[in-house]
Amino acid sequence: MSWRARWNRNLLRFLGSRARRQDIEDLAQETYLRLLRARDLDDVHNPEAYLISVASHVISEWKQRQQPFDSASFDETSLAAERMDLEAEADARMSQRRIDEALASVAPMMHAVLLLRLRDDRSCKDIARDLGLTERQVKRQLAHGYEILRRALQDVSS
Repeated sequence: MSWRARWNRNLLRFLGSRARRQDIEDLAQETYLRLLRARDLDDVHNPEAYLISVASHVISEWKQRQQPFDSASFDETSLAAERMDLEAEADARMSQRRIDEALASVAPMMHAVLLLRLRDDRSCKDIARDLGLTERQVKRQLAHGYEILRRALQDVSS
């Protein structure tokens, strides 16, 4: 049975809780296109969690594209302030790279739980419902995942 046939209803419900009704089908299609480009889907232990994780990425990028560019906000003062923040941004990028590496090393379920909590600011109850887990399982995944991320960030600062 294909992923779409098995989990499309849950994907559409997930997307519907985060996007406008007229965009849901486009977001679902983009999610499935990304799955087609992925390698080694046979190694995915929890396909539904992986599907929701991919959909979270799609929604995040879609929301960023929805925000209009405001050229009036870029004056000399703001440009000078941005230049002063370059070092802080470089540190943040290094930290983000370490976080991405740490996330790539965890199981798909933990990856999905962490992304839904940290990036999408979802509650444990919502995450549990979307991924078919108990709240206690979500909290355990978060506690273990936070520890992994904490260690990755400590490696950056040392």
